[in-house]
Amino acid sequence: MRLSHILSTMAILSIVHGGAWAQTSEPESLGSFKDWSAFKLNDANGLVCFALASPEEMLPKNVSHGEVFFLVSNWVTRNVEGEPSLVTGYSFKEKSDVTVEIGSSKWQMFTDAQRAWVRDRDDEAALLDAMRAGSAMRVKGTSARGTATEYRISLSGISAALDRINSDCN
Repeated sequence: MRLSHILSTMAILSIVHGGAWAQTSEPESLGSFKDWSAFKLNDANGLVCFALASPEEMLPKNVSHGEVFFLVSNWVTRNVEGEPSLVTGYSFKEKSDVTVEIGSSKWQMFTDAQRAWVRDRDDEAALLDAMRAGSAMRVKGTSARGTATEYRISLSGISAALDRINSDCN
């Protein structure tokens, strides 16, 4: 994972979280695990570890998607473990949903600006289990301009990346 991608993610997260990350140093790499990378960041909000991957395929190909990442975060001070989310380089359609598909299973995510989270927190563990067992996932949403977007994200390395953030941020 290129550092420029990570720094772009940090900029997006600083906007989403009220600028608190804007004054931090770079996240510490915990390693690359095939198509996933793991990081640790200690900032004004406390310790957070996250695993992330970029899509292997972004559709439609004729539009600018900006930087797109799927993350799984552990927020130690908030006592949140295994929070999946999607960050895009564009805003989603207001009050729209994003669908995550792994095999025949589907999960709904709610959107807010450039980010999406699992709608029902009780579904997060099932999604993470499916991610560990799967080989790829499809993530589908709608941009604020009404463009249907779709991402194929490899799950190769997700188990090792999750194990690493769980060992460093629990």
